Amino acid sequence: MSQTAVENWIAAQREPLLERLTQLAAINSGTANVAGVNRIGAEFAALFEPLCDSRELLPSASAQRASIAGEMVTEHYGDIQSFVKRPEAAIQVLLVGHLDTVFPVDHHFQQPQILDDARLGGPGVADMKGGILVMLTALQAFEQLPQSKNLGWRVILNADEETGSLGSAAVLEAAARQAHAGLIYEPAMADGTFSRARKGSGNFTLIARGLAAHAGREFTKGRNAILLLSRAIDSVAALTDVAQGITVNVARISGGSAFNVVPDTAVGQFNIRCQSPAQQKQLAQQLHDIVSTLDGSDGVSLSLSGQFTRPPKVLSAANRLLMDWTVELGESLQMQISFKDTGGCCDGNNLANAGLPNIDTLGVAGAHIHTDQEFMLMDSLTERAQLSLRLLDRLAREGEQLLTLKQAG
Repeated sequence: MSQTAVENWIAAQREPLLERLTQLAAINSGTANVAGVNRIGAEFAALFEPLCDSRELLPSASAQRASIAGEMVTEHYGDIQSFVKRPEAAIQVLLVGHLDTVFPVDHHFQQPQILDDARLGGPGVADMKGGILVMLTALQAFEQLPQSKNLGWRVILNADEETGSLGSAAVLEAAARQAHAGLIYEPAMADGTFSRARKGSGNFTLIARGLAAHAGREFTKGRNAILLLSRAIDSVAALTDVAQGITVNVARISGGSAFNVVPDTAVGQFNIRCQSPAQQKQLAQQLHDIVSTLDGSDGVSLSLSGQFTRPPKVLSAANRLLMDWTVELGESLQMQISFKDTGGCCDGNNLANAGLPNIDTLGVAGAHIHTDQEFMLMDSLTERAQLSLRLLDRLAREGEQLLTLKQAG
């Protein structure tokens, strides 16, 4: 089939795609809803499996986190879907999406609805069930082209991206090291802007443990955990340096009980974002120093858990070429494409850290993700699929150029 005929086929899929997206968005797949995530995974597996040579269902690793109560809890995630086509081809492309959303089963935002002539609202319509349908449609179209034989691909749909991909990080890294380009289907902004460089991110928990006592009768015997935690939080927050791209968001605080009890436990949770690996290394040391300095003060212990899970996405020469191709191909479709640095993170950070050049906002255009106002632009389902088709075609024809740059470092 000709390129024009295939792109016309994509254009004709608008209504079926909207109908399918509406059905998928009505299935809750909040990260902690493992059954819901696996149900969505099975729905997508039925769509991708006819295209691929092999399919695997991979277990996600479990991960431990400190809770806001100061206790270590084990998190379990849904299964990872993997689909492979032509693993023997000289050029290999890794396409990545995530099955989970940020909306738990008991969240009030559960049902998609058409908002107006341009927008579909709903949980995950943009982030990123709509994006996975863009990926699927582009691959369905690409497989109808004769040059598809020149390119192999692997699709990975993980189940825990919204909580940092701790359970799928090893699978993604291994896949990235076997590929030459990465296409990730996070949503673009409503005006179609793509993400360029991304900040790195880490989530951390400070736990202060003192000694409870009656605040009236034995006040001096108590050791106030909240007071030490407040000093630690002040020190951590002071690491913010907006001019250097470093931000510390103190997100949650917990501690204490009755007014007449000296609090023996206090917990603070925070997120740090920064622009470079060097900053990440320095910040890790500064956090260690803060804890070492304050631990044991006034008879209160202080400990830190957590880590940087998203390294900064720093652009390589190969990544810049992939961006240039995307802009050029967008123009050929009368799409004005621009890139902008962002503080947001995604699996593109981890893939870039593994050496894989990638474009990570190839999904639908939309806005207000992670809120009950999330929406996507309905026309972007087919427009973005056409763009991905042309990008796959360029990689099949000229992927050796990208490979040369990647190997050069």
